[in-house]
Amino acid sequence: MGAAVAAMVLVAPPAAAVPTATTVAVQGTAGTTCPVTVTAKVTPTPTGGTVEFRDGNTVIGAAAAVTADGTASVNHTFTTTGARVITAKFNGAKDFDVSTSAALTVNVGMGLNLGSICLPIG
Repeated sequence: MGAAVAAMVLVAPPAAAVPTATTVAVQGTAGTTCPVTVTAKVTPTPTGGTVEFRDGNTVIGAAAAVTADGTASVNHTFTTTGARVITAKFNGAKDFDVSTSAALTVNVGMGLNLGSICLPIG
């Protein structure tokens, strides 16, 4: 007669993803025709991932890769004046959770783009 063999396999549960926080800022003159840089900062710094930027419900540009310092940026030119609500959503990465910034209100005025300089008018 043959002997029965039994084996026990232990499987560790997957490690919990690290919670993240995302902030958003706009650098430059917020005027129509004036390009600005919209930047997100993800903490703690993930290993990869992308950030999606929105102006209200409208996506701004393509998803931007998170760099080694935890930032992601996109250039944007506002086409209308008024209060714009900007958010940044980190889409997560291996072992890092998704997070969305608080809304940042940017007041966009009329702008005059002179090429090397952009001036608010009005």
